[in-house]
Amino acid sequence: MPVPKRILYIFSFSKAQIRFLKYCLGFFIPVVLAYLALELLVLNIPINYKLFGKYLETHSQEIEVMGLGSSQVKCGFNPEFCDKTAINLASTSQHHNEDFNILKGTVYRLPKLKYVLLELSYNHLELPHHPDDYWKNTIYLKYYNVNAFERPTWFKDRLVYLSNAHFYSHILMDYYFYKTNKTELNEYGFDTNNHEGAFKKLNYDESKIATHKFKIITREDLDIFKKNTAYFFKMLDYAKTEDLKVIVCTLPLYKTYLKERNQNIVRRRDSVLKIIKSKYKNVVLLNEETDTLNFTANDFLNENHLNPDGAKKFTDLINRKLDSLN
Repeated sequence: MPVPKRILYIFSFSKAQIRFLKYCLGFFIPVVLAYLALELLVLNIPINYKLFGKYLETHSQEIEVMGLGSSQVKCGFNPEFCDKTAINLASTSQHHNEDFNILKGTVYRLPKLKYVLLELSYNHLELPHHPDDYWKNTIYLKYYNVNAFERPTWFKDRLVYLSNAHFYSHILMDYYFYKTNKTELNEYGFDTNNHEGAFKKLNYDESKIATHKFKIITREDLDIFKKNTAYFFKMLDYAKTEDLKVIVCTLPLYKTYLKERNQNIVRRRDSVLKIIKSKYKNVVLLNEETDTLNFTANDFLNENHLNPDGAKKFTDLINRKLDSLN
């Protein structure tokens, strides 16, 4: 039979253990407090995701049009000029799997949603999807209440700063210390002051733009193309079952970018556009990638993104497509 005294002290700690625990608490408590401070600072910055989420919540009963896609749609579609109540949930480097998760995660909250804008730009089908632990999944969960993790979520999944500390550290410095952030977001989260790009630095001088170096992906990947194409058709099938009309768009590219495209990639993408046009009656195409007449240097931020002036023009084209769908 155990000695009663030993039972009484079975959960006691030695002096060395107590010192170690105090050391740990002394180290981790300041770290946790510092992180909480950083998290609160980030949450107070007026970033576009925050406004997207707010607009999604406050106008859920009115939204008829949803824009999805990467930075090209983010920069090219301004809901302010849309003839119907619209939201643009596109963001930098967002791919089709994020688009699909956002659509599936919000459609049941939007009783008037009728139209969805999807992107099929130049090499979209030959870029790999992001993994299930992609850092932006935290953004979607925090601000849109959309679970893109493909698993049950827990507390850490909603911590914005922790999702990409390097990225948000730069934003914190720019916003609070350097004061270099010139973003002017309207109520839809669209940056109406987004002119500070390569073309403005070159004074929109076409002769200087012609010699400007830029990055373009020309790498081909047939396996990714097949996988992404099948996935995109799956998205269109879903939209059809939900009785949604879809505008599949390619956004304008500046003429120097157009010349550097890998034509094999272009041909494969265009072949998919042809299939979509013939197969899906609920889909229309807005193929503006090569429109160099309506979109001039003054409409571009850089070689493959529109500025707010170009976005107004492109949104007007979306309005025409919406009219045709009606």
